[in-house]
Amino acid sequence: MNHIIVSENCSNMRKAARQGLTSRWYTAMLATLVFAAATTLPSMLAVFIFGKDFGTIVGNIYMLITGGAFLLGFSYFTMSLFRTGNGSPKDIFYGFDYLVKALSLNIVMTVFVILWSLLLIIPGIVAAYRYRLSYYIMLDNPNLSTLEVINESKRLMRGNKGKLFLLDLSFIGWAILATITFGLGFIALTPYMNMATFVFYELCNGNIMPRNIEINYGYQNENQSLKIQDDVQSIQNPESNIEKNDSGNIEIN
Repeated sequence: MNHIIVSENCSNMRKAARQGLTSRWYTAMLATLVFAAATTLPSMLAVFIFGKDFGTIVGNIYMLITGGAFLLGFSYFTMSLFRTGNGSPKDIFYGFDYLVKALSLNIVMTVFVILWSLLLIIPGIVAAYRYRLSYYIMLDNPNLSTLEVINESKRLMRGNKGKLFLLDLSFIGWAILATITFGLGFIALTPYMNMATFVFYELCNGNIMPRNIEINYGYQNENQSLKIQDDVQSIQNPESNIEKNDSGNIEIN
């Protein structure tokens, strides 16, 4: 199995992310709001009903059970938006169809990061980056076990953790602006960063080529599945009003 070292500069990856969000910013921001509400409001409501101490415990249990499913759903939304040009805020709840697998992945990754953090904070951060692509890998490889998904993420991130860190760091200016707006700016910044991370993932697995990033809605590797199911379904190419090159691809030079 070939191992790819991502050499694309951060500017091009961000450009591809913006291209993936073209004419879909409203949908992406709405999905972000749904995700934020679904992951925070129940915990706040628990504190309001049961009081701070017991309510916090209830909220933590809620996030432990549902957090992985919501992250898988948000990953599915981002993947669908980039690969097919289609995505819906209801995709945020997609992960609940695979609650056990998402819960298992979330717990194992959290435990591993905590264990590495016991050494020093930096090993914990490195571990978090090592497992960063796990939800996308689970969506593309539904038959892999939790540990196999994590090991595949470790393989893809070998030699690439620094590049993903630099990609995250390149958003620091936007993060400062989002903070100045009392956090409202994160409604747009979150899907932008998620999309850039997915572009990075596609570079890691060879779906798009370095220095000539192409977005071809409807593409899918022979051994990949966008949906987690036994029968791999093909993705239909949607109509697009974006200018394309002679091969039908959107190209970033």
